[in-house]
Amino acid sequence: MITGFNTDIKHGDKVYHIQTEDKGLQNPYIESLVYVGGEILASKKTSYAEQIKGGGADEKWIGGLMEQQHRTMIAAIKRGRFDAPADTTKSAIPAPGRTLAQGTATPDGEAASAGGEEKTLDQVIIDYLASEAESEHLELALLSQADFIAGTSVEVRVAARKSLSQSPIPAAAIEVKVISTVEPPRVIFRGKTAADGTAVVRCTVPTFREGTAAVIISAQSPIGNDEVKQLVKRKK
Repeated sequence: MITGFNTDIKHGDKVYHIQTEDKGLQNPYIESLVYVGGEILASKKTSYAEQIKGGGADEKWIGGLMEQQHRTMIAAIKRGRFDAPADTTKSAIPAPGRTLAQGTATPDGEAASAGGEEKTLDQVIIDYLASEAESEHLELALLSQADFIAGTSVEVRVAARKSLSQSPIPAAAIEVKVISTVEPPRVIFRGKTAADGTAVVRCTVPTFREGTAAVIISAQSPIGNDEVKQLVKRKK
């Protein structure tokens, strides 16, 4: 089981607490919970049972999945998806044979319900989280371990995959940028993924005499962007 994420986000006059954790290989899914005032407002679960069967779910991959889901929940809060006060929403009766998570959202992001009635806040949340889980987007992962040490060369293999099918994304633009507290950002690598969705990044990390620095490896494609951050270490 991997250590999870806990984040407090202040939005409007509320403080939302987001907790994301891995339930372990015996119960393979990632769960995110959103709390307000100690009460659970929303939850999201993502199974990775199929990835375990295929041998593609190591700790690093699971950790990346956790981070992606955690960021999705934070983004939902910042977009105001949970803003409507619960006592002003109207009750709605789902259409026969349709679950709450199968409602259809209108272009402005407000969910529509059968009979023209407004959905409850819980239904809007469920619809939004379901649509987020079902949308295919790019995920970037590091396939090899590497230490980014100031003043040294480094080689690391990365992979760009589709979030749901885990299919490779060829020709995704890969960029490696160094940011620091004392110098402007600097791009030290640009390239593209091969047909199998992978790329080998070879670059030299600049030397920093003071301050702190980090490396941001980013990937861009028509179905979205993703990035991985690594701290730059100093030579001992």
